Amino acid sequence: MHIVLSLPSDRMRSKDRRAMACDRRFTGVCDIAGIATRRAHLGIPMQLERYLPIAGWLPTYDRSWFRADLFAGLTVWALVVPQAIAYAQIAGLPPQAGVFASFAAPLGYALFGTSRQLICSPTSATAAISAALVAPVVVDRPQDFAAMSAALAILCGIAFLVLGRLKLGFVSQFIASAVQTGFLCGLGLTITMGQLFKVFGIAGDEGPFYKQAWSFARHLNQTHGWTLAIGAGAFVALVLLNRFMPRLPAALIMVGLSIAIVTIFDLADKGVDVVGTVDRAIPTPAIPVVDLGALLTLIPGALAIVMVGYSESISVAKRFADEHNYHIRPNQELTALGVSSALGGLFQGFITSGGASQSAANDRSGARSQMASIILALLAALTSIALMPFFENLPQAVLAAIVINAVMGFVNIAALRRVRALRRDSFALALIALAGVLVLGILPGLLITVAISILILLSRIGRPNVTETVPLPGSDTAVGLANHPDLPIQPGLVILRPDMLAVFANASWIRDEVIANVDRLGRPAQVVLLDLGATFELDITVLEALAGLARDLSQQNAELWISTAHANVRRDLDRAAQAGLAVPDQIFDTVGHAVVAFEARPSSTDRQDSSEG
Repeated sequence: MHIVLSLPSDRMRSKDRRAMACDRRFTGVCDIAGIATRRAHLGIPMQLERYLPIAGWLPTYDRSWFRADLFAGLTVWALVVPQAIAYAQIAGLPPQAGVFASFAAPLGYALFGTSRQLICSPTSATAAISAALVAPVVVDRPQDFAAMSAALAILCGIAFLVLGRLKLGFVSQFIASAVQTGFLCGLGLTITMGQLFKVFGIAGDEGPFYKQAWSFARHLNQTHGWTLAIGAGAFVALVLLNRFMPRLPAALIMVGLSIAIVTIFDLADKGVDVVGTVDRAIPTPAIPVVDLGALLTLIPGALAIVMVGYSESISVAKRFADEHNYHIRPNQELTALGVSSALGGLFQGFITSGGASQSAANDRSGARSQMASIILALLAALTSIALMPFFENLPQAVLAAIVINAVMGFVNIAALRRVRALRRDSFALALIALAGVLVLGILPGLLITVAISILILLSRIGRPNVTETVPLPGSDTAVGLANHPDLPIQPGLVILRPDMLAVFANASWIRDEVIANVDRLGRPAQVVLLDLGATFELDITVLEALAGLARDLSQQNAELWISTAHANVRRDLDRAAQAGLAVPDQIFDTVGHAVVAFEARPSSTDRQDSSEG
């Protein structure tokens, strides 16, 4: 007897994958329906759940998820705590500050956040930006550095909360992707250069990248052999472990191994710089006492941090929500990030954000809910209370290696090449942001990044293209004439469409572009039909511009009509007419309706005969 083993074809495997995806989506829908039913049974007010999401998911928590959440929490703790201690060094703060923030931030996010995988904790970027913002305002009072760092975290938290209350989640889109790529690349290079001093065991200078690089080159002959061996070895081991054994807590392994080596071989007495005495401490809230005037000077920087931090956090949260078939609430995420940052400052930490690497580790470990963040917070508190002395012999070079390994992803050459291939002008702006960080420093580079992004936005809004279109046969719509030169043109009718909504910032530009387009056509225009399909309401400046445009066209014996007018546009035009503004009175729902009306109107000869009669 022969047994024939039949392997599924690629087509069958494709069908199976689609069926599995459908099953996951169906299961997700059923889970949501079941959770909603249990919430209703428990009498959980929907209003409470809206503002405090944990009130919705915790009472209905599926106990079968706890094992996965516990494992994820332990895994992320092994990653976050060593990184937090390292990032505290970047922020210019003692190790406890990083651990305190690692307790407060995930706890705050678990209470108010809507992403099941996002982890809020200290990050290398927020630590570097915090140090860059705080250092100049406490230069005469270095003893206030820790308090001002905590106050800055609270200030950022308040900014997050205000934006969330005003439902301004869209501000994250103000940072152009290409410009942010350039900024992060510069930030990664600057952080790396600052940490190389610790890896080589040499003294370094503060300042922008180019100053640090020059100082590093001048002092390279002072390299400490033991320190370089430990730092470089730790970095290579981190890269290899992350490459070939990504599920292992590489950072925690390097921390434990380096502490053992320093202790066994007594390397601290041989010149290897270590963290030193670290006291146990219970995370307790305290309002930082700082100079109010100095704190207010940090508001612009805090707003810039909020925009950059939210942009990164929301993109990470959306990615995991899409992968796991659930929805997040962007404006609620602003509130959650605000509470996380404010609690981080209140518990004597520093700025926190949604970390991409931490969240990815949480997801890979199988996290099913925000319970993993709560477990992380409890473990961080336990670390602060009982385990901090364990880190006394931790080499600074190993902390620097952990930081460098974490920010390697910031220097994304592939992303810069992609930007260059897509748009040369965006690539130039990315290089400007990159150069701003390297030459001027992190804070000026951050402000340059935000300023460039806003200028790009204003430039595109203020100078939209006005495209000539032609009616699509058998349809009420119109298409671009440049893309369809074979379509017939209606004699005497010119259809123009702004490629962006009409607002006060571009009203004058659109008016001038319409006149310029009519002049360039070289054919007589009886009616200029302005397609406002991209505009949903008209402000006063736009209404005045339309009245002026109608007057300009009348001097050329042409009329101005409006098509694709939404309800609010009609309302605004009616109000303007009632107020005595000479806006167009020929308004149509679609381009097709306008074309029919144009074809039905009397010819110019008929109108002339009628007027003579």
